Amino acid sequence: MSRPLYESQTDRDNEQRLAELIQSKHSCVLHKLPIKLSLDYMATRDGKAVAFFEMRQRKNKMHAYPTYMISLYKVMMANNLTLTTGLPCFLAVQWRDAAGVCNLPQEYDEQYVQMGGLTSRGDPQDIEPMVHFAMDKFMSLGA
Repeated sequence: MSRPLYESQTDRDNEQRLAELIQSKHSCVLHKLPIKLSLDYMATRDGKAVAFFEMRQRKNKMHAYPTYMISLYKVMMANNLTLTTGLPCFLAVQWRDAAGVCNLPQEYDEQYVQMGGLTSRGDPQDIEPMVHFAMDKFMSLGA
């Protein structure tokens, strides 16, 4: 049995706004990827791939928590894309008060793994190994 898709049109609109910010700041074009590739976008310049991005939207302020938590699975998929293509992967997050980007994955001494996840949907599969990144690893996108 497949998992439900929780992504809404609002989520896709938020992703698109963040993609537009990245495009304007880094002179690239972001292309939405199929779900099977696990990350959200591929960035190109002059038609050539230069990076991959995972996009996130958060309702809290950027420094509300000491770390940013993301699924270990997403980190593994980013690592696979980097190993396969040689291209970097990035995590871009829009918080209520700021936007930032960090490398995905990071060096293992800069992160830690714990069980965690989302509890609000009542889906037991939302609880999984999560990677915590220090907030100082995010570079500002100026938003």
